[in-house]
Amino acid sequence: MRHADNPLLQPYVLPPFSEIQAEHFAPALDQIIVECQAKVAETIETQAPYPTWDDLVLAMDEIHARLKSFGYVLQCLASTWTGDAWEQIAHECRERLSDFRRSLEQNPELFQLYQRLADSQIAVHFSPARKRTLAKILRRLRQHSLAPDVQAALLDLKLRIRGAEILFMEHLEEANNAWSQTFDDEARLQGLPAYFKLQMAEHAREKGRTGWLLRLTDESFRIVTRYADDRVLREQIYTAYSIRASDQGPNAGLFDNGEVLQQLLRDRHQTALLLGYSNYAQLAIEPEQAQSPEQVMAFLKEKLGRQQELFKQDAKQLAAFAAQQGFGELQPWDYQYLAEKIRRQTTGVSEQTASAWFELRSTFYQLQLIAHDLFGIEFTERQDLSTWHAQVRVFEVHERGDTLGFIYFDPFENGRLNGYPHTSPLRNRRITAEGRPRYPVATLHAWLPRGSGTEPVLLDYQHLSVLFHEFGHCLHHVLSKADYRDISGISELSRDTAEFAGNLLERWSFSKQCLLRIARHHQTGASLPEHIVDHLLTYLTTQTSWGRAKSLRDTLFDMELHRSHGDGRTAQQVFDQISAQVGHLPASANERWPNGLDYMVTGYGAGLYAYLWSQDLADGVFKRFKRNGLFDRSTGRALRQAIYEAGDSRPLSESISAFMQATDHRAGAST
Repeated sequence: MRHADNPLLQPYVLPPFSEIQAEHFAPALDQIIVECQAKVAETIETQAPYPTWDDLVLAMDEIHARLKSFGYVLQCLASTWTGDAWEQIAHECRERLSDFRRSLEQNPELFQLYQRLADSQIAVHFSPARKRTLAKILRRLRQHSLAPDVQAALLDLKLRIRGAEILFMEHLEEANNAWSQTFDDEARLQGLPAYFKLQMAEHAREKGRTGWLLRLTDESFRIVTRYADDRVLREQIYTAYSIRASDQGPNAGLFDNGEVLQQLLRDRHQTALLLGYSNYAQLAIEPEQAQSPEQVMAFLKEKLGRQQELFKQDAKQLAAFAAQQGFGELQPWDYQYLAEKIRRQTTGVSEQTASAWFELRSTFYQLQLIAHDLFGIEFTERQDLSTWHAQVRVFEVHERGDTLGFIYFDPFENGRLNGYPHTSPLRNRRITAEGRPRYPVATLHAWLPRGSGTEPVLLDYQHLSVLFHEFGHCLHHVLSKADYRDISGISELSRDTAEFAGNLLERWSFSKQCLLRIARHHQTGASLPEHIVDHLLTYLTTQTSWGRAKSLRDTLFDMELHRSHGDGRTAQQVFDQISAQVGHLPASANERWPNGLDYMVTGYGAGLYAYLWSQDLADGVFKRFKRNGLFDRSTGRALRQAIYEAGDSRPLSESISAFMQATDHRAGAST
């Protein structure tokens, strides 16, 4: 194939996704590696006498950005299209790309050049942003300047860890696919939302069956245990979900993640020891917000202590309600169902009835208007740009005619994959050595249930909060004004810093003023009546202890598991002991929750605490908006300038302090 015919080798502002085929990747990667190798050799030779910022840091940054972009395009297309050709190409190119990037990190000549630049007299006068960028690069490369035998051991562990993470997810997907239920009698589906039953009917048709097909997914577990009136059905899905990929049930041992998890923990622990840490939790915590695993554990236990009264109140209310409903001994699959009944009885509303006011397209447009009011930015949908799927939308973000970045909106779940909502950066903002900007690009993978036929996609409250959360990440990414790739994108942030912006924007979805503003009935266009908003907010704060207890249990388990490895306990034993400490949550003897906790292998190992940690930070910042006005432009400008534009050029704590000071000055000026 000629280079001129390969779209991956042509210059572009955004990838020409629709033109790219599987056969383009291997020859493109061949050429990219050859060109990068030549550029690295040239950089080492020319910088040897006297390394400089532009010709070392920015030159290498250009290489890393190109490799990162190639990997993202590969990931997008390989996760969209199926077939042996795609799978083989994706695997081969990922391995080659990983090997080449690792060779750059292990290049001793490059490390020495960066170190010489950092030690030079000119570096003393670098801006704080340059100093932080250089420090981050050196911290990353320093691991690869260790003794050769240590490097070899670390590489072997890294490969083993990655293999275990992949195997864990494969087992989980196989376990999910191994379970399904087909129903010919719709009466057994009483209580389930209409949209969910339509999806079940579609799944049945896809399999050539009549009736309704229930699959085992995170969403189906949430919906069935919460809404299904059929107690046997709730028990069936609860049991199947709680013993996935384990030594229990009809597929016992077939997709067992027990030993996979133990190997993963051993290898993570050994990696930490080789790098000079006492345990993996210590390695995983970047000391800018939390300082140590012990501090995180103390924070979580203090948070747990504050919930005890709510736990007692909710348990008492639920037990009394269950007795009124004629329930005997409560089982684990009854709690969410009864809690939902209490919410409805108390408020007269439900997530499902309220969803009529939260149609996806309209709601996403309202989110853009909120961002406009807060930050003064505009969104233009670019239908002239290609995407990797027909339902993916592209928005250009601009201000007074100047482009700031782009957001891809990928709204729906992929039925072939076991995924979750997340935001990923296609490109970080940076300024080239020639002074030209490279715009940041974010992708919002909402992983929402697809609509059925011509029916509109209506969001229940959980879907709504996910959309707010992930849109917050997108704004954080595209509003960065940091000039260097290593400090500008959300992928460069510590985990607790990265979750801050998502948690912050999610706070708007809990506010009456915001819900009144964004809610429009999908048929009439009417606003959501104020009294229904009041009832909905009461609904959202009723019987919340079960979700809070689960969040604390999983977070405590994650941290304890990674900081205490080697004390002889299995993952299940640690989980059982943490569950006993948290209390409140029902459980049955054969549950194997650790075997199905996918966050353990999707980048959150010893980092799940970041959600709760950053929620407290977000609460503090949101109080300023409640004081000054939820859509106040000057407060939004202060947030943008102090936190979003700073990227990772300084610790989040310093950025929040700058925001607080700016809003303090505003309050003083207005009094």
